[in-house]
Amino acid sequence: MSEKLNINILYAEDDNKPIMQNKGWVSYFEKFLNMMLKQTMNRQFKINLLSDSLENSTLKDGLYIPILSPNFILSGVSLDRLEGLFLNGNNEKIHDRIFPVFKSPLDFVDIPEKLRPLRAYIFYLDYENHEQELSDFFSKEAEKGYWMKMVDLCFDIYETVLKMSNQDDKGDLVHNRRSVYLADTGQDLAGARNIIKRELSRHGYEVYPKGLLPHDFSGMKKSIVEDLKKCQFSIHMVGASYGSIPHGSDSSVMDLQNGLASDHYEKNPQGFSRLIWISPSLKFASEKQKSFIHNIKRDAKASLGAEVLQTSLEDFKNTLWEELLDSGLNKKLRDTYPQEDQKLPIIYLIYDESDQKEAEKLISNIDDQQVKILTLDNKGDLMALRNKHIDALKQMDAAIVFQENVNHQWVYMKLLDLLKAPGFGRSKPILGRMFKSKKAKGAENEYVNRYEVEVDSSEDSKKMNKFIKEIKVAFEKTQLEIVAES
Repeated sequence: MSEKLNINILYAEDDNKPIMQNKGWVSYFEKFLNMMLKQTMNRQFKINLLSDSLENSTLKDGLYIPILSPNFILSGVSLDRLEGLFLNGNNEKIHDRIFPVFKSPLDFVDIPEKLRPLRAYIFYLDYENHEQELSDFFSKEAEKGYWMKMVDLCFDIYETVLKMSNQDDKGDLVHNRRSVYLADTGQDLAGARNIIKRELSRHGYEVYPKGLLPHDFSGMKKSIVEDLKKCQFSIHMVGASYGSIPHGSDSSVMDLQNGLASDHYEKNPQGFSRLIWISPSLKFASEKQKSFIHNIKRDAKASLGAEVLQTSLEDFKNTLWEELLDSGLNKKLRDTYPQEDQKLPIIYLIYDESDQKEAEKLISNIDDQQVKILTLDNKGDLMALRNKHIDALKQMDAAIVFQENVNHQWVYMKLLDLLKAPGFGRSKPILGRMFKSKKAKGAENEYVNRYEVEVDSSEDSKKMNKFIKEIKVAFEKTQLEIVAES
């Protein structure tokens, strides 16, 4: 498919009223989607905005993103357009080409019926039944919600385009997937759950539940049971937050999911296993959550068929990847950089092709400091490059993100990747993270607080060299600890 791919955004005009710099929510969404898709896939595309104020505009064949909100549900034009997609007899696989984005919370009964089974992209904030729209796209909350969901959306679009082009046999995408049930969490673990969900998908797993769960107890229970039947493994992450409670129930969603997973294991002990992780940080847990956790620890039925861990989040992630990935799935990715007796710390230098010349100067400086520099070439398609990048994040001891000419959006994505690196199946601690850019001058504290990196905005390399020396000392310390333990 060499022609441009049409990506149609369907929305109600009232959802695009100006909120910042005379731009509305939908306009910002389109801007960010366009920016991130350019970094995700090598296919030409065109984004078409279709407001309900343009009644005579026709949808072009391609992909469809309805921006769901109360305004959308009250818009006859928007609903008619949506219904028209399903009435078109030529679109046999239309469900795979629709990506429902939730700008605002909706009652389950208000969600168009044909969209309910589809994967849902929640772009609003949810604090235990206290849901609200997000308008500050660069806040701390936006990092955990909005931007992670945007990354999910872009990669799901990429995979859909590959399937449409009959290229799914070229990558480890959807072929012969095993299926995992990733239970809901409270808001305190929502970011960690998003990371794990994304990496399960990238490693070839089908992750359930796919869409929004029904809000009523009986409908939710039926949906969970049906999804568990499709899965070979379930993951339950338990933190300080009890989570939302469905209508007609006294128990939270994750409490219900845990009980039903236990029932499923009891009926199918050979084909199903479970992993429960309990956060060690439960200082602010409610009494109801403490009771739930006590029940998991003490009641054999609640933990039936499960390995129960109460360790650090990073240890839990390592255990999870050992459980799932050591079976051989996607082994070729983990072997990209084979493990060996390591003599020098590995520093992953992350830079864009536009900064190649400046990065080479930096490399020549680092080369004199007895460290191993890991860089990536630009050969291969974008998914292959993404896989190499993820594997480099697993292998590194420290990382430096370098910016000279490349735009800030590219930097934000790479710094977010560094934050997420512990969730990529690492087997060792990260010794340091640095962002080196003259463009960061005056905003150092913002990067430090938001991305937990050291910042070097100087013209020279003195601060970076000091950073590398500290990495070498930390590396030698960890190596001595490994020797002592063995």
